[in-house]
Amino acid sequence: MKVVLSLFVVVGLASVVLSNTPAGKNHPASPGETDSFIVHEWGTFTSISGSDGVRLEFRPLIDNDLPEFVVNRAWQAGRAPSPVSKWSIRSFQRMETPVTYFYTDREREVSVKVGFPQGLLTEFYPPVATMKPDFSFAKRAEIGNSELDWGRVTLIPTSHFRPQVASPELADAIQKHTLRTIAPASDTHPHYGYARETDSAIVHVRRTNVSERPYTPSGDFFEKFLFYRGVGNFSLPLKLTAMGSRQFELSNDGPDPIRSLFLVTVQAGEVQFQKYDSIASGGRLVMEQTTTTSSIDDLSQAVAKALVAEGLFEKEAQAMVKTWRDSWFQEEGTRLFYMLPERLTDELLPLTIQPRPDKTVRVMVGRLEVITPEEESRITQIVQNSARARQATAAREAARQEAVAKEVVLASANPSVPDSEPPAQPKLPEALAQMGRLAEPALARVKYFSKDATVRGEADALLKDLHEHWKSAHK
Repeated sequence: MKVVLSLFVVVGLASVVLSNTPAGKNHPASPGETDSFIVHEWGTFTSISGSDGVRLEFRPLIDNDLPEFVVNRAWQAGRAPSPVSKWSIRSFQRMETPVTYFYTDREREVSVKVGFPQGLLTEFYPPVATMKPDFSFAKRAEIGNSELDWGRVTLIPTSHFRPQVASPELADAIQKHTLRTIAPASDTHPHYGYARETDSAIVHVRRTNVSERPYTPSGDFFEKFLFYRGVGNFSLPLKLTAMGSRQFELSNDGPDPIRSLFLVTVQAGEVQFQKYDSIASGGRLVMEQTTTTSSIDDLSQAVAKALVAEGLFEKEAQAMVKTWRDSWFQEEGTRLFYMLPERLTDELLPLTIQPRPDKTVRVMVGRLEVITPEEESRITQIVQNSARARQATAAREAARQEAVAKEVVLASANPSVPDSEPPAQPKLPEALAQMGRLAEPALARVKYFSKDATVRGEADALLKDLHEHWKSAHK
């Protein structure tokens, strides 16, 4: 609610400095285009597979990477947000940060809604007018037939925020200040804020207060885009098999060619990447990771160039790479990035905008994490070490219980004998805790392929420990 109140102050400032001068005269939506309505969108789908290419379920554990003003399903429904509402959901795909930009030379009112037939839309901003399915704490939402409808959305070109004052320098200062403060502050979550570094129009929605749903966001909300994300269960056309020793085989079972593929490995703080131009529909491609270390800057610029080739504006491409730079290019592991065909994006995420834009460009990046044979061996070793540690802990606990029994006898004769210590508990291996959302599918993978009953049993025990670890972390 503090966010909403602060926005009213900004709205008051904006009403003072708004200019009635048409925006398109000095600030075209994009080079060479005026008096047009353009929509651009970027986002990413993340999935995980074992070395054999089989997709693995995982949980969208990272939910603290968004500013507190971003709305989730519970909040939208007028309920107090649940800290465990999303991390308990397993899925094969996580859809992350689609942001939808609008470019216009004049103020417009449009209606916008997005569907996710094979997924569940879990977070969004600004708040929506309606969402599907309905929210209930008593029943876990099913993954499928999800929809967000923002209803009426007002688009305001940034040039409309330039005040009519005599000094150009003062006009610049006021305009920049207004645009910087009209949307909620995201200083504590800069990755979200990076997506604002474009020339897109300001998006405004107004939500009225609903007395029977006191927690539902109400008031005026401003942003540089529409944001949403979620989880889904569907197959994407690429399958990546890791054969070991930096060798991979990629297959494309879809009807479309896939362009701009980046095989990226991050290990011990060093990054290697290999770019492949395309893979044909029905094609097979043998990939070999280079041993040459590259810089993150070189990789960032290569990916940004590919995004521009797909139709994004330069600032949008840079904003996307800047948003995902840490996660994409600095997290340990091996992953494949590729550009989804726009036809597939429209199928997975039907976007309806009325009146219809003159041009719409949607660029979704597939992120396929693969657990290599070497990584599977490393995780198996972690599980084996954990099994030995668990056995040692059990032995110590048995000895402690025996000592406790003796203390009980002593305590009955001497009340001054101190109480015994709490039972010893096995500790989750730090190496697993550091793996984040990759830990669960990695353990499930080891449990599946190991022929050692002790390893399978310990992997199962660690999965339970991991669940308790996450549950405690999300309280």
